[in-house]
Parts: sequence; C-alpha cells; structure tokens
Amino acid sequence: MTTATDAHPFSPCCKDLATALSFPAGRHFFIEDGKLKLLVAKTPLQGGGEAELENAVRYCPFCGKPTEGLFTKALA
Repeated sequence: MTTATDAHPFSPCCKDLATALSFPAGRHFFIEDGKLKLLVAKTPLQGGGEAELENAVRYCPFCGKPTEGLFTKALA
C-alpha cells in the first residue's frame, strides 16, 4: 500500500479527496496500480497475521466525480 503523496503526483478532483489521501499509510484511501482504493476492513487470520479487504473507488465519495483516469495519467 502506498500513499498518494509519496508515490504518484496527481490532481485530485476536490480538496476533500486531497486531504483524505494526505494521511499516512494505513489510512482508508490509497492509490495502487493507478487506481483509487478504499480499505474496507482488516480481519485476523486463523494462522496469525491479518488480511485486508480493499475496494476500488469509482466515484469520489466527496464530490461525486468519476475517479477513472485521475491517477493513471500520473503513471505515464
């Protein structure tokens, strides 16, 4: 998991998304493989450790704009 500010220069669609992405690693929103993702849950595994459930975010939860293509441009 990488933080947006460390790995990818980008232009978020709104100030609130920029703020959400500026939190340290381990927070809910992050960018992976050029896609905005949301950490939904962490669950302990029977053998030890924990697993993370992540979902792709297709629309900004703050302003409603599509997120597709916002972060792939930074990878080019």
